[in-house]
Amino acid sequence: MTSPNKTRNEMMRALQEADFAVYDLLLYLDTHPDDEKALAMYQDLVRRAQDAKRAYEQAYGPVTADAARGTREWTWIKSPWPWD
Repeated sequence: MTSPNKTRNEMMRALQEADFAVYDLLLYLDTHPDDEKALAMYQDLVRRAQDAKRAYEQAYGPVTADAARGTREWTWIKSPWPWD
């Protein structure tokens, strides 16, 4: 879980690292689909990436446009872009 004391850049980096690890392990699983240990690790990394994204979005706003869930206004443009 992400610490509330982390800066925006630290939280974004944690999210990017988690997403990269998920993708990297996904590529491994494409060639080793029967590796149960890798599959369990993949599932854990997906959860961590989701947690990192949720924490970032809660603190700073949506990371992607599809996460802009404003019902009365378009929230995607309300905060700085994730790469700003």
